[in-house]
Amino acid sequence: MRLDRIGILNDVLPEDYLELSNGNVICNLRDLVLTLDKMSEEDFGLHVYREQNDFAEWVMEAYWDEKLASKILGISDKKKLIRFLGKILKKAEKKRFENGGKGDVLRRIGKIE
Repeated sequence: MRLDRIGILNDVLPEDYLELSNGNVICNLRDLVLTLDKMSEEDFGLHVYREQNDFAEWVMEAYWDEKLASKILGISDKKKLIRFLGKILKKAEKKRFENGGKGDVLRRIGKIE
């Protein structure tokens, strides 16, 4: 079962929240992008290294989205992951808010114009 792109805007079930090494708790992809933007490279490295990617595993377990999880698994650079997830969220937000993507996460954190 795979959630559609609108589904990725929702919070996951409480039992599927992701607790990070720095104590932050991630409830949805929007939280993940905002947290990644503030996360140190050292903390990021605790979650993404070699063949391990906690964020890809979380997407698979919490959202049941194998395609998205496999794409995330291939990204080991924090900035690239932020950009990639931002694009995914932007598409979903645009679909949800037909007025051009109101609420775009990357615009709010100043990553794109």
